[in-house]
Amino acid sequence: MRFRYFDPAEQSTVEGDVRPGGEVEELIALVGRLRTDRAPAVELIGPDGSTLVVGVAEDRAVLLFTDSAGVAAHSIGAPEHAGAGGGVVFDYFGSYTELPASYAVPVAAAVAAADGFVAGDRPPVAAGLQLSED
Repeated sequence: MRFRYFDPAEQSTVEGDVRPGGEVEELIALVGRLRTDRAPAVELIGPDGSTLVVGVAEDRAVLLFTDSAGVAAHSIGAPEHAGAGGGVVFDYFGSYTELPASYAVPVAAAVAAADGFVAGDRPPVAAGLQLSED
């Protein structure tokens, strides 16, 4: 499976391949350390053209899934995962991106869903994860 993210230090897009298992968690953790104020999002691209964007902000994350037909959906978080304050802020390929706190899920659920997506789950699934069509 292909991945890509924007490296803010190099001002360039990094692309590569990732396999299910520990590689997905390592990739998301690596990208999260690139910038402390607004971590870059990771975009996973399936062979069928579907994509999953994982945006992480501290202990919360959002998922944006687009299937191969172009139908988009976002994660729905439980109220306890919304966290204090505003939305979830991350860097989407050089653009400041803020999504509502109601989209927030625990990072562990986002990583599990991303790993499932890389393994072939369409839409991505994880325990307690819900998606809502846009």
